[in-house]
Amino acid sequence: MALWRNKIIIFILISLLFVVLFNLLSTNQETYHDVKPKTFYRNTRRLMNLKNFKYVINSDVCELLHPTPIIVHSYIGNFDFRLALRQSYSKTVLDSLGFRYVFMVGLSNSSDVQSRLLQESFQFGDIVQGNFREAYRNLTYKHVMGLTWFTEFCQNSTYMVKMDDDIAVNVFKLKDVIQSNYDLAGCIIKTKPIRDKHNKWYVSKEEFTEETYPAFLSGWLYVAKMTSVQRLLRAIKLKDYFWIDDLYVTGILAERAQICLKDLRSDFEIDPGAIYCCIKKQQRCEFLAAPTGDNYFILQQYSKQLSYCKATNLSCDVFRKSKQHHSCLDLWKKPAVKTQKGKPSIEILN
Repeated sequence: MALWRNKIIIFILISLLFVVLFNLLSTNQETYHDVKPKTFYRNTRRLMNLKNFKYVINSDVCELLHPTPIIVHSYIGNFDFRLALRQSYSKTVLDSLGFRYVFMVGLSNSSDVQSRLLQESFQFGDIVQGNFREAYRNLTYKHVMGLTWFTEFCQNSTYMVKMDDDIAVNVFKLKDVIQSNYDLAGCIIKTKPIRDKHNKWYVSKEEFTEETYPAFLSGWLYVAKMTSVQRLLRAIKLKDYFWIDDLYVTGILAERAQICLKDLRSDFEIDPGAIYCCIKKQQRCEFLAAPTGDNYFILQQYSKQLSYCKATNLSCDVFRKSKQHHSCLDLWKKPAVKTQKGKPSIEILN
């Protein structure tokens, strides 16, 4: 009996040990483990007014090559947009220019989306995720997270680029902008608060008391020097969270930090028209940034055409500065179709 009792006790102890080890090695909602354990963090810190901020997923893209990171603000569910950006320019082109993409995302309410994001991170190693919910009014957390991440993990990089995941960017021209040694450069916007409560951009007097916003940079794309990013972060006050992230970071904080903005407005396009001129007619290719209208297919088509122009020394910038309206500028439009206000709906037209 004593022998059987000892065997039963040993069996129970082994079973308990197995359960403990299984729980430690399994993925749960708070902590993630895989072949890259260094990319996941338990330690928390303050991010603005978030007391327990942490990186749920991190990236080491700056560790070896010390590139200029292109920090892309991406909605967590935009898997196709992120893949399109990765496939837009070849690794050879990006490496030669010293660029690497890294994508900033928040938390999803869906465990399936989170699982898919983990797989994406393991495959590409370019995801940074904060432990705040993915929401429109949380974009300032995402923006400041990206700046903070840059200063913490890219300390040997001199510049960073911030962009949105639905913007077509000319990386060759972007390299020229960085070499111009600007502190903070992009498309300057000057506007006033909208006080109409029915408007998407409504801002109350309590949120912003002044009648004019400080000049700020479009969030589509901007370039920032490391020293400027550090000054922006030092200018943050604990209780001054403002939900329009581009305005808060490059306007309010930049003004507070006394950073001069460089206006690159002439190199920005306001709609997808120029992208189609480049793809279809090999014209107007040499802009810096243009919206895709949420069509991630043309990200690859534009970069392919632009890379071809560069490789063959073709002049693909005909009519770039022309005031004349060219028919290719209208190729993105869908006639007689109602579209969501402020979001052009587009398709490739042969």
